[in-house]
Amino acid sequence: MKKHKWLLYTIPIVMLLLFIMVMVSGPLLKKPFGTQDRLLDSIQLLEKQVQNKQWTPAKTQIDYAMKAWDRIVNRIQFSVERESIYDILGALARIKGGITARDDQAIMEEIYYFYALWDNLGN
Repeated sequence: MKKHKWLLYTIPIVMLLLFIMVMVSGPLLKKPFGTQDRLLDSIQLLEKQVQNKQWTPAKTQIDYAMKAWDRIVNRIQFSVERESIYDILGALARIKGGITARDDQAIMEEIYYFYALWDNLGN
């Protein structure tokens, strides 16, 4: 009977701790784990390429950034708000459209909007 009572308290406490750990892990999980998910570095490089009007490398860089974001979303989807995920995806899509249109001013606006979203992601 004592074993049964012990499990009655232990399982809910362990589950609550697990859920809390998942909910607060966003800032840790948004950091890169390898070479395929360096989103912030990619956007910083993209910013330099846009400033120098290097459109072909910028196109390659935004494609990499979109793939990196897909990898990051799979890790953080339970620890950040859905709105934040959609906002960052929208900013990346607008950056991609700006690169296609070669509109450096619009791209720079979206890059700085992305930086603000990224800094607040998981907070």
